[in-house]
Amino acid sequence: PYTPLVGLLNGLALSSGMLLDEGLDNVFARHARIAEGVRAAVAAWGLSPCAAAPELYSNSVTAIRTPNGFDAARIVSHASEAYGMAFGAGLGEVAGKVFRIGHLGMLTDAMALSGLAVAEMCMADLGLDIRLGSGVAAAQAVYRHGGEQMKAAAD
Repeated sequence: PYTPLVGLLNGLALSSGMLLDEGLDNVFARHARIAEGVRAAVAAWGLSPCAAAPELYSNSVTAIRTPNGFDAARIVSHASEAYGMAFGAGLGEVAGKVFRIGHLGMLTDAMALSGLAVAEMCMADLGLDIRLGSGVAAAQAVYRHGGEQMKAAAD
């Protein structure tokens, strides 16, 4: 009764092939490793994730609490305007209290590091007490050997 969305079907075929080529276990491990690096950066910044306990952490996104009285939406808008980087805003009860960094998709360790560096620059630009490089270094410690461990597990 209608013309199928050929572009969407082609995209689905391509993305499904990419997932299967990498292997679902490797995809899940990559997302977990990137999430672990982001959480290490958050700790190095002296901030905390929105999730109240480690068993509640997500490998899809980390919501990062900003200090009381600071509007976290400023980080999201500054990242977009000054650096061309997209972070998520807090929603509902945490609107203005957190910003979000996602870990899914074709994200690599190196891409995650660039996002963490931008987050640091934004927070420093906006007057938060963040030492540039602290979160990036913490994530590098996680990522540096993560790829080797992933390859070894696949062999």
